[in-house]
Amino acid sequence: MAAWPSSLPDYQEIGLQETRQQAFLRSSVDAGPSKQRKRFTSATRSLSGTMLLSDTQFAAFNTFYETTINQGADEFDMLDPRDGSTAACRFVEPPTARALVGGSSGAALWRVSFKLEIVN
Repeated sequence: MAAWPSSLPDYQEIGLQETRQQAFLRSSVDAGPSKQRKRFTSATRSLSGTMLLSDTQFAAFNTFYETTINQGADEFDMLDPRDGSTAACRFVEPPTARALVGGSSGAALWRVSFKLEIVN
């Protein structure tokens, strides 16, 4: 399995939000509290965030996304921001990128936003 490029930051630098998949079902009853039960043994966690990348890092990110993980279709290993362990991840949707005004050299910073899903 491919691994997150070492030339890119391990975590989203601007912010990170984690959302868990609902792993239970609720059922209404005629009287009393609703019933609730576990739906499946493992639930995914979604991570969304934004990174600031240099031109060089943005090129590495594009190569990773387009070639290494097949336009985002394949899973890859990345450090889990919660505990630093290796986690299998995949993109939920294509990333978005915005060029920010660069310095006098003309180099730009890229704000790249994406949503990932931890599947293990």
